[in-house]
Amino acid sequence: MIRNIFKRKDPIEAFWEWFVEHEEELYLIRDEHSVKLLKELDAVTSKVNRQLSFSIELEENKDKKRELTISAYGNPNNFPDVIRLVEAAPQLERFTIIAFNQRNDDDIAISSNGFEVSREDVFFTYEVDQEKEEFYLILYIKEFREDVEHSNAVLEFLEIVIGEYVLGTEITEIEFKKFNSEEGLLPINELPNILDQVKENKI
Repeated sequence: MIRNIFKRKDPIEAFWEWFVEHEEELYLIRDEHSVKLLKELDAVTSKVNRQLSFSIELEENKDKKRELTISAYGNPNNFPDVIRLVEAAPQLERFTIIAFNQRNDDDIAISSNGFEVSREDVFFTYEVDQEKEEFYLILYIKEFREDVEHSNAVLEFLEIVIGEYVLGTEITEIEFKKFNSEEGLLPINELPNILDQVKENKI
């Protein structure tokens, strides 16, 4: 009986208790003046998994709620914790909770250490092994250099194109190459459609 009294609270339960208690304050966040509150949110998130991250949309969605996205920081090993955390979310008046960074069709560029990558900079080819359910992606990127670690920026960009969960679960391996010519290559905007066709066994 004494052991139960001092039993450590489940970090997911503690996360949502804290979130409900501060929901109104979080809803009113609009700028950098809320650093202290965001640090507290980061602390309770870290107790679930130190590698999880979050983002809060500035604008309300069609339901007049703000969106809180819980991300695995691009690491598939963290996916189960994201899923458990989001599935445990209570009904919230002011927030919609989303698992994983979602695909975004806007023309967004990612910059890192002087290297910028956008949709017009990336092309691809691919190989599919339907029997093993494996998808091999070869990316061709303008101004790409392996020795400068451009691959992290490209992966962040790819997460925008197809979504974090798809990137971590539907692509077996990615090879990075410097772009030389469009001949025989597909523009990166075609990748979501290709992946959909593969799932439907149309390729």
